Amino acid sequence: MCGMTKTERSEFPDAVQAAPKTTKVLYENDKIRVIEERFRKGQKVPMHHHLPYFAYFADRMNFKLTFPDGKTDLVKVKKGDWGLNEEGGTHAVENYLKGAILVVEIK
Repeated sequence: MCGMTKTERSEFPDAVQAAPKTTKVLYENDKIRVIEERFRKGQKVPMHHHLPYFAYFADRMNFKLTFPDGKTDLVKVKKGDWGLNEEGGTHAVENYLKGAILVVEIK
């Protein structure tokens, strides 16, 4: 997953703003923000940004990430997989399976 510049961060909404019906903030303070993302099969989320984050996949998921430069990445994860992105990133998502992700963004 790619990092982002401050310009990209200001150009695109954050994950909660991009998908308010399926993404919610579970907890937030001055150091972290915990987000639950519940994707529907076939759901598309427009281009958005994340701060540096840890992600835990509560379900098996397959999805396509599209980055601001047009490059794409097909991602397949198993239930219980996790990932760390120390830079944050900007992407759009096309989800192929129903599933949930717990994201902890580091401010």
